[in-house]
Amino acid sequence: MPETVFFGVVTFLLVLGPLVILHELGHLYTARRFGVKTLEFGFGYPPRAGGIWSGKTPVIIDDETGYEIDKESLVGKTVTIRTMRDDQGKTVAVSVRPRAKGDDAEASEGGQIVTGKVKSVDGNQIVVADMLWSFNWLPLGGFVRMVGEESSSAVNSLGSKPRWQRIVVMAAGAFVNAVIPFILLPLVLMIPSEKPVGDVTIQTVFPGSPADLAGIQPGDKIVKVDGRRIENISELQQAVTVKLGAESTWELQSGVPNIFARPAEPQYQYTGDVEKATLIPRWKPPSRQIVAVVEDPTTEMALSRARVFDVAVGLNTILTVVDEPTDTLYEISNEAAAKLDPPASMGDILRVVVTAEEAGKQISLADARLHDNGLGIKTTVQEGATGVQISTENSEIVNEGLSPLEAFPLGWRHALDTLVLTRNALTTTIIGSSNPQFEGPSTVGPIGIGQLTGEIAVADAGLGAKIITFATLAATLSLSLAILNILPIPALDGGRIFFVFVEIVRRGKRISPEREGLVHLVGFALLIGLIAVISVQDVTRIIKGESFF
Repeated sequence: MPETVFFGVVTFLLVLGPLVILHELGHLYTARRFGVKTLEFGFGYPPRAGGIWSGKTPVIIDDETGYEIDKESLVGKTVTIRTMRDDQGKTVAVSVRPRAKGDDAEASEGGQIVTGKVKSVDGNQIVVADMLWSFNWLPLGGFVRMVGEESSSAVNSLGSKPRWQRIVVMAAGAFVNAVIPFILLPLVLMIPSEKPVGDVTIQTVFPGSPADLAGIQPGDKIVKVDGRRIENISELQQAVTVKLGAESTWELQSGVPNIFARPAEPQYQYTGDVEKATLIPRWKPPSRQIVAVVEDPTTEMALSRARVFDVAVGLNTILTVVDEPTDTLYEISNEAAAKLDPPASMGDILRVVVTAEEAGKQISLADARLHDNGLGIKTTVQEGATGVQISTENSEIVNEGLSPLEAFPLGWRHALDTLVLTRNALTTTIIGSSNPQFEGPSTVGPIGIGQLTGEIAVADAGLGAKIITFATLAATLSLSLAILNILPIPALDGGRIFFVFVEIVRRGKRISPEREGLVHLVGFALLIGLIAVISVQDVTRIIKGESFF
């Protein structure tokens, strides 16, 4: 556990940190291209550990300039210069003093001050390096500080620029995050890595499911889905999940049962002819209750039939230890319970599990079935989006990387798939879908991401496989950051862009900076509250010992 926590923190910073830095560099680049005054680019978040000053901003000095610092030793000092504009629009120093707390905030709000390190004093002007590249103690990403993000009155402020330029600056970070997967995923595909391949074959088909209605039969081999070659189960899952609610075309080879096949031989033979089947994967696949006698075929399934699809199901999952049982499906005698491994005693309530470990609380599936064959680990069968159960035949592991001509088109398709999968995951959360493809935590915060990266870091896998996994995770997180930031949520980029569109609708009439700032403040507080709630869920999952794998 300590090892997972340590590597979780390190890998979290290595995966998420660069994504945030690149996001902020997108803001910085476009802001400077449009002439917006940028004051600081921070690596990490304060408190500040140090920094490097850059830039050459001239400030005119004259006989009326006041000094609260020795004029002869200005070079190399970090100062704050209060300024004014002369008749020609030039910046003139009113006073020069040591840089103090609060000066950064005033400069950001568009105050008539210049803060930075003095590079030279030449005749009637001071040249100041007023752009700080800061290094901070909290390495959780970065930030860019500009002049007047909401104010239109400050010179060279973001708020003073045309609306289209403000939108570009504020959307640039999300754009960079959206582009990263289209670069990263093709590069990942070019790295030689182990990949399972084989014949993906239909094992069972649920009655009344989309696959059943499309005429798909057990033994059919899936060749392609919507033009995608299918070589393993994960490829099929992805191809299905991106087409939820939409028509999907499957190319299959029909399997002819090999009635003389030995256990180690293929159970089906294939002619090579490919047929097409059209179906629509379901958003909400049904869950069927296991019963002894079926009364409603749409919601129930007989035990004997259900065990064709899932051998672990039963009519009941809990046994009570009593003196003299009247129904073995629900009760077990005290005498029989004492012989279990681990043993139980009178009054205990035992849940059926694969392997029992907690005495008086659990009974193994094997022991439960010996007591009453109707017992199981669960009492429902959950169908998937298409209603099939699959396996991989003739499986083997290949180690290969794709050429650039193959990797870039496939990597771009994977990036687009990630976008669709993110949308579909949000949709299933909203509509309450039971699709097993989206099982697991619906929301994960920074702590959960740290747990995930830590588990990847300590997993029993080669370094190359881990690098590929981290790169794929980074691409997914980058796209998620792009989507989250572009949504019209107060305090995020999309929320600020929303106010620009409100300004356009109002024909140039702006919401006051005070009101907009208040909305962003409230939005930020709500966002922090949401992150806190998700973090509590993440911590609870870790305490319970639950894993992502």
